[in-house]
Amino acid sequence: LKNIFVKPVTTPYRMQVKEVETEIEKSLTLKWRMNNSELSNKQEKFIEKIARFLYKTPEASIEVRPQYYTLKEKEHILFFEAKKKYFLQVNNIKGNTLSEDDSVNVERMSIKDSAFVKYLDKHLKKSLTFTVQDKCKQLIDESLVNNKFKQLNEHRENKFLSYFDKKDIGKRIKMNKPETVIPYNGFSLYKIEYKGEIPKELKKAYDELDELNEEKPRSKFKDEHEENKDKL
Repeated sequence: LKNIFVKPVTTPYRMQVKEVETEIEKSLTLKWRMNNSELSNKQEKFIEKIARFLYKTPEASIEVRPQYYTLKEKEHILFFEAKKKYFLQVNNIKGNTLSEDDSVNVERMSIKDSAFVKYLDKHLKKSLTFTVQDKCKQLIDESLVNNKFKQLNEHRENKFLSYFDKKDIGKRIKMNKPETVIPYNGFSLYKIEYKGEIPKELKKAYDELDELNEEKPRSKFKDEHEENKDKL
């Protein structure tokens, strides 16, 4: 009797999950850390193995479908730029460039920091603004956020393709137009598709690739990724 009522309700959900799992099995994925174009050591080795496979297999090629968590990444950029502007003023730093240590300090700063919020309030152009995000939007021009996001993705693509250009096989990598998505795992990613069944060599290399946060990141924001990994 339980199955009569429970299964019809849960069936659409289970079918959707199965479809996602099947889609993942048919492609390889490379995840990008939030607002970061750096790769971990294991990610680099994974891409190098793909490059070696393509070099040894002239008839092979891959297709890459960038899928970006645009909403979240732009939000992250917005907060960083607002905190950066505050940090530069409070510390009397001339120019617009931060040292690596200063960048870490800005990244660590909470958007709910009372002094930072007071700074935002002083620069409000519209009084009826309540959320920190909306306050930051009045401080930071949208075009800056869009340009930073564009630069981020250009760096990611250049970084990825550089491994194939070294072996002069870049022409066999088809980069598709990026898609804006809300990813199931909370990360922007590259879906790497191989025509036909994925070769065992590539599948083995992919199986050896750890999840992003299981390996110490090479990023200068290592501590923040460890502290916030459960929040993503």
